[in-house]
Amino acid sequence: MRAIRFLVPLAATAAAIALVPLAATGGTDDRLFIGISLHFTGPTTTAGTFVMSGEVEDSGASSVEHLSVVPIGNSDMARLSGDQAYVGEKGTIFTHFEGHAFPLTSPHQVGKGSIDILGGTGAYAGIDGNATFLIVVDVTTNQLIGTASGNVAG
Repeated sequence: MRAIRFLVPLAATAAAIALVPLAATGGTDDRLFIGISLHFTGPTTTAGTFVMSGEVEDSGASSVEHLSVVPIGNSDMARLSGDQAYVGEKGTIFTHFEGHAFPLTSPHQVGKGSIDILGGTGAYAGIDGNATFLIVVDVTTNQLIGTASGNVAG
């Protein structure tokens, strides 16, 4: 169960980062690339930092709430979901992510899935987009490292 809790926040963070609006910087390409570094702050929360590149260039703090990891039958996989916020110098982006976490019995887990951008503030007001994320969780050191990439508009 502890391993599942770690994987979900990491995936959420990666997902949220990928959805950051690219149009907010006025570039001509709608691609966005995100890197995140998180740690668990509770059973359903994570916190850490992010960096965005591509159409949007920003960095700052990121947090995941409502992290959920639900085991799938007798498998070593789980459904994961959560809500992630990216607070940068230019504004805040709100996302929701869903995906799968595996292997649940390992201290080194993987989370992968998709991210939907729910909205934003400041330069990110009116953003829209989606992305995919991949995150790796080390339960023994409380470290979640991930990336995301996608397309944004707004």
